[in-house]
Amino acid sequence: MEKDFHYYLTYTMVMLTGLAKPDIIAYACQFTDDNNEGQFSIDGKPSSFPEKLDVKGGSHYYPVMTQSLSPKSLDPFVQKYVYIPFHFLPGDQTVKINKSVNPLSTTPNSTNANRVLAGALESRNPYRIGIALHTLADTWSHQNFSGMQEDWNSVYPWYNVFKSIVPNIGHAEAGHSPDVISENWIDHRLGNMPVCNAQRAYDAAKTMYRTLSAHSKKGTPWKDVQSVFQKIMDEKDYDKRIAKISKLTGDSIPNYNKNTWIDAALTKNKTGKVTIKRDFQKSDWYQFHQAAKAQLAQVAELTKAL
Repeated sequence: MEKDFHYYLTYTMVMLTGLAKPDIIAYACQFTDDNNEGQFSIDGKPSSFPEKLDVKGGSHYYPVMTQSLSPKSLDPFVQKYVYIPFHFLPGDQTVKINKSVNPLSTTPNSTNANRVLAGALESRNPYRIGIALHTLADTWSHQNFSGMQEDWNSVYPWYNVFKSIVPNIGHAEAGHSPDVISENWIDHRLGNMPVCNAQRAYDAAKTMYRTLSAHSKKGTPWKDVQSVFQKIMDEKDYDKRIAKISKLTGDSIPNYNKNTWIDAALTKNKTGKVTIKRDFQKSDWYQFHQAAKAQLAQVAELTKAL
């Protein structure tokens, strides 16, 4: 999924179902993708992901990446502790490819994904809820792929040279197509029928909305908005799709900037070293990373036998 789903649609679903802090939940949901080794802006200056931060008493704080978009993705450690717990959660082994099943393969609306979201909702931690919603949504767009580098993820035959040479990690061979709501694409492992991303996104939204409604026990019923959600998914233009989403909230969705949380939590001293700001442990960025660590620990327990 892209920002139209992970941020704008997530904000809308949280608000319409009556949960508190839709701004934090939606930001955490989208930031799960943006919290990677790419460039951030701290005090208006470019900065890479801070792997270690000095804190009082001579100790350190270690944040965790929740996405990787660089050659680091070739590291099995990144695949196991970044892709699997946040984007390619192992599912229910309900799909066969070449007469085999894969316990690491993602399946939509899986038991594990629902357990992760249930734990987040029970905690009432908006950061955990946002991250868990991201992971649950990805079980639709990333279905039938695993977060590890393995032949299971090979979409194209070997003779399709330029596409098949891509490392078989997640949906790398399929490119960005599985994440784009308006695209149809073909998963050659499963035949030649086009995959309709709009239908997958609608199914994801319906399940997520109903889950949030059942938890909050208030808000607008799904039956009152389902036709509008269908029209949103059917919209082919990205900007028009966001405009339709925004209308559901009265255009109240805050602008998203991936630098906002990190810039409020960290600063750069005169030597260029990244350091923490006052009240660091109260910052959104810190709370997000604590929530990410909680989900990482939960997924490790759920998948310890794999």
